Amino acid sequence: GSNADASLSTFGGSNTKAALLRVGLLEMIKFCKLFFENVQESTFLESCGIADLITTCYSGRNRKCAQAFAQERCKARTSRDTYTHEPEKKCLELWSNLEKELLNGQKLQGTLTCEEVYM
Repeated sequence: GSNADASLSTFGGSNTKAALLRVGLLEMIKFCKLFFENVQESTFLESCGIADLITTCYSGRNRKCAQAFAQERCKARTSRDTYTHEPEKKCLELWSNLEKELLNGQKLQGTLTCEEVYM
């Protein structure tokens, strides 16, 4: 397999990935029930639920960039650049560069929303 496959295998196999998907789906259901009345659990079995979750986790643009980010951070640690000088700035630069390099003009999903909520 590729380096990406090898690095993902380090964090767990198919059972681990399936367990994380399950937790993600349960969190989606909990969130929707908290903020929206009359949510039907069957909705999460539609393409807008579990199918979208699987697609996003295995091939979405956020996953693609997150994997590249983790790989770059691992490389930086082994080359003794540990992001100790202005780590937040370096992380933001890395995210920005990966977005430009990997997404052909598309943007990461949700990052601006998270930033607005956090700030």
